[in-house]
Amino acid sequence: MSEKKKIWTVHHKINWDDTNMSGTLNLTGLNVLLQRAAVEHAEYLGFGYHHMIRQNLSWVLFRINIQISRMPGWQEKVRLVTWPRELANLTAFREFILYSDKSDEILCRASSEWLLINLDTRRPQKMDDYRQFEKYTTPEKAIIRDIPKVNRKQDFTDLFSIVTRYSGLDLNGHANARKYIDWLDDAIYEVHGEKTLVLMHMTYFHECIYGEELIVQKGGTDPTVFRGWKPAKNEMAFLAKVEIDK
Repeated sequence: MSEKKKIWTVHHKINWDDTNMSGTLNLTGLNVLLQRAAVEHAEYLGFGYHHMIRQNLSWVLFRINIQISRMPGWQEKVRLVTWPRELANLTAFREFILYSDKSDEILCRASSEWLLINLDTRRPQKMDDYRQFEKYTTPEKAIIRDIPKVNRKQDFTDLFSIVTRYSGLDLNGHANARKYIDWLDDAIYEVHGEKTLVLMHMTYFHECIYGEELIVQKGGTDPTVFRGWKPAKNEMAFLAKVEIDK
């Protein structure tokens, strides 16, 4: 039997519905590309959804950092490389690098952290019980720059509110991570217009289920900080920070 591929490669051509008004890949399109590659590789390695659901467990995205050099344009061919990096106490790290297929230019780098949750309790499981996955890890980091700290204690100002609908739900019964990126992308445009992003950081704190209201807010002290607030439960769904190209 051949050895499993620790590093996974996906080729993709940027679709019309992946792009924004400037004709380049949007944040949601990029996030979907990363998520799909992560899911495919985990399934291939034997610890994806179909394997973990037998134990009533599922992977959920906890944090993602994306460093952007250039977003590819419509119909541009790209190559995404991804690999599991390490297991921490409660999270598993996965790295990504997006290349231009034509020139091998590095377009984006990303690092993500994933939780393995029990679907009944919705509580994360310690990675100590899953150390067998470490044989598939590769230690290289995709992002080598420092990630800025996020001030979550500042006052926040409301931008808009949404209600989680059926079309935004995934197999785990909560809003898919791509919906959070949609909401963030809308907030960034509302505050900063069509500025070019060089970094996006997001942490997912609480799930959004069907019918829940979410208020998307911007930081009062730092307008590059955004959060999703659930007023009914007085809790934060996500916290994000971006860096804008000067």
